[in-house]
Amino acid sequence: MAHRQLSLPQQRLLLLLVFPMLLSAHYYQKHPRRYDSNEYDEDESVQKVEEDPPFSNLQEEDAYLTVPQLVWKYGYEIEIHEVQTEDGYLLDLYRIAGRRAASGQPPLRPHRNAPIFLMHSLLSSCADWVLMGPGRALGYLLADAGFDVWMGNARGTRYSRKHLHHDPDARAGEFWNFSWHEIGLYDVRALIDHVLNATGAARLHYGGFSQGTMVLFVLLSERPEYSAKLIDMQAISPSVYMYRLEGRIVRTFVTLADPLVAALDAAGRREILPNRRFIAPLVKIVCADGNVTVCRELLYDVAGRNPAQVDDRMLRIFLGHFPAGASLRQLHHFSQIIRTARFAKYSPLRSTGRGGFHASPPAPLYNLTRATVPVVVYYGLNDHVINYRDALQLADEVPNLAAVHQIADRHFTHSDFILAKNSARLLNSILLQELDQYDRRAPRTSGNV
Repeated sequence: MAHRQLSLPQQRLLLLLVFPMLLSAHYYQKHPRRYDSNEYDEDESVQKVEEDPPFSNLQEEDAYLTVPQLVWKYGYEIEIHEVQTEDGYLLDLYRIAGRRAASGQPPLRPHRNAPIFLMHSLLSSCADWVLMGPGRALGYLLADAGFDVWMGNARGTRYSRKHLHHDPDARAGEFWNFSWHEIGLYDVRALIDHVLNATGAARLHYGGFSQGTMVLFVLLSERPEYSAKLIDMQAISPSVYMYRLEGRIVRTFVTLADPLVAALDAAGRREILPNRRFIAPLVKIVCADGNVTVCRELLYDVAGRNPAQVDDRMLRIFLGHFPAGASLRQLHHFSQIIRTARFAKYSPLRSTGRGGFHASPPAPLYNLTRATVPVVVYYGLNDHVINYRDALQLADEVPNLAAVHQIADRHFTHSDFILAKNSARLLNSILLQELDQYDRRAPRTSGNV
């Protein structure tokens, strides 16, 4: 079916409707399989959630610092590696190679049997793993536990906006001709290989949040031999099935995605919400304590409402790092799997030659049965992006499900996985226990370099 291209006023209206979403969206191998309870008790008095302290150790300046600057500031070793993909993209890969005395704790070098590689969510970067600071953020907790921590950055983000031949600012836009399919097939593959080559390890642990999980399933579907390079997969709010999402802003975007994408593509706008220097100062004004409600409400609609776990200073720091950039095709691909309820490859829009467009036939499905790595799934009952039923559907379909963890706070949202006051206690402590079991069974890395 052919569609007419929207007029300029219609295009502007669509952008106005969708912009808030783009600004705010982004979050024991056992036999038999183990599931935590997934009952959603509507009686709030039944659950008593332990109070967690605010982020008193963080500073507003953290919104302006890069990830390497943040890691060094808080007393940890940081290495910057540049990794080239098969199709010419140049990606920043950051390594937390231990803890310095400046952290306020004794220096510590990695001593675990295998390294861990972490991959971030949509429109974000590896800042996902460090923004909450030492003692809370997963990247630091892993380093404190003796892990060799590697954090990837997907193509098109602020830290991986580079290519051997294509200019990301060029009008032609060849740089931006990718979706999360290419991130999985090329980026994740190159980053995993680099970590293994740099450390001498035969296999590694994999941790992903949201998009960071789906890109590994893409890789394992297309290149199933990579399961042999992985010890386990820690799948935090995995965005494979998303058709039950609840956010009104995201739903609006999904409904309008095809005409919006056609309009932006025709205008040469193929980069979506890059990280700009003016964002952090603007957020400091817009989300100041006196009127932070606006920023909170946007977050609640997209990710879910859990006011007790939102720290306003932490929110401002986060919005200094998010959005970090993505491609137009990347978001369009997300809209397709949400609308169709199919974990499938990208279906590009086709021009009718008369200023309109039509959708392509349905694309092939990814084959989840090829992902034979042990998978541990973590989900929240109040996640507006990855509904808990979507997470459990994935858990039912992977061939080697090791465990499923429902976060104990029944109000836990998508953004809470990386921003909540209680995430270290309710998520990261459990994840560390899971990793500890797998690492004790893993062969010792030949050497950390």
